[in-house]
Amino acid sequence: MIFELRGEGTLPTLQVLEPEEKDATDGLPVLKFPRTRVNRDNILSIVLTNEGQVPATVKFDAITNENFEFMGSMNHTIMSKQHHAFDIKFAPKNAQ
Repeated sequence: MIFELRGEGTLPTLQVLEPEEKDATDGLPVLKFPRTRVNRDNILSIVLTNEGQVPATVKFDAITNENFEFMGSMNHTIMSKQHHAFDIKFAPKNAQ
């Protein structure tokens, strides 16, 4: 007996809701922090939505710049048709 199996899989579909601004050269989303005084901070969010039918796990690499801090968990599972905000804090240590 010989037979062929075929089917279609379902993948998560992540979209970036915020930031809306994109880099002109590569089209990647850009967080544009306002001018911030030394020892003050500003927080901006990256908001992702899962438009797919299955949960999606998002994992971020560690930030290696002392002026930026990823707030909260570096990974998160976003359920189908849900969204989640990831906050990034900018706190300059010295003037440049």
